[in-house]
Amino acid sequence: MNRFWTRFIRPIVETMAPRRMMEIGADFGWNTGHLLAYCRASGCRLDIIDPAPRPELAGVLAAYGEEYTYLPYKSVDAIPQVPTPDIALIDGDHNWYTVHTELELLFARAVETDQRPPVVLFHDVGWPYGRRDMYYSPEDMDEDQRRPYAYRGLSPDSPELVEGGMNGMLANALVEGGPKNGVLTAIEDFVAEWPAELRLHTLPFFNGLGILVPAVRATPELDRLIESFSQPPSLIETVKTLERQHMLARCELAKLQGALTRRTDALVRARRLLAEQAERIRTLEQASLDTVEPGRAGEELGAVQD
Repeated sequence: MNRFWTRFIRPIVETMAPRRMMEIGADFGWNTGHLLAYCRASGCRLDIIDPAPRPELAGVLAAYGEEYTYLPYKSVDAIPQVPTPDIALIDGDHNWYTVHTELELLFARAVETDQRPPVVLFHDVGWPYGRRDMYYSPEDMDEDQRRPYAYRGLSPDSPELVEGGMNGMLANALVEGGPKNGVLTAIEDFVAEWPAELRLHTLPFFNGLGILVPAVRATPELDRLIESFSQPPSLIETVKTLERQHMLARCELAKLQGALTRRTDALVRARRLLAEQAERIRTLEQASLDTVEPGRAGEELGAVQD
């Protein structure tokens, strides 16, 4: 979600002026740092939920104290333990069952505590996990909570898993699309089920951002802001960001290719040198044999055998 912060998430946060936020899935803590900086400046409080964050998160949290509560649990266990937030940011387990359950718990908690349900921001409503489940710990889920999966990669050109594709180290659903499959599908299903009005907005870049706004949270200012995200000025700035990231990625790829070429050249030179040395050794051995008289060579060989 870090890539959405400057142009999309921060304006939403500043427009809503929340008193409490929730982040599900902190990972490296890149977006967490932005949220905590806002909390320090505004007096807001952040509940951070992640059972297995990266070690770098500890460094982010070390710079703060009173601004947050950290819960090292799975989201479905942690949500009932904390107050209803004004804004919830969901970037955890990217599958239908988890996301749908997170929404059920968040909205049930709001009803239970007589609060308005939160505005919810979701990552990965686009490709590859908008319409395909992914499981960090499939062994912890019941069979009816997950789809058939494999540790194989993804390609935007194939609805099936491929060898050598993206995220091949993760448990990805075998099939893309269909019922109860993917983050966006989970959100849409929940919107269809909830009795009150919910407005879902999606942005298709950076793997997709979903913005779910309960009607009771809507304001003219928030509506105008979200509408502006799809207007030409915002889209042009987004294209500039995408192009910059594309060029940076190409530069990194060029560095890797250069390093690989230099290493390959060094290996070729080393192999050639070894071949030349081996040939010199064979030549010296042959020359040594040629300098010994045939009869004497036989006598020496016999002496060695005796």
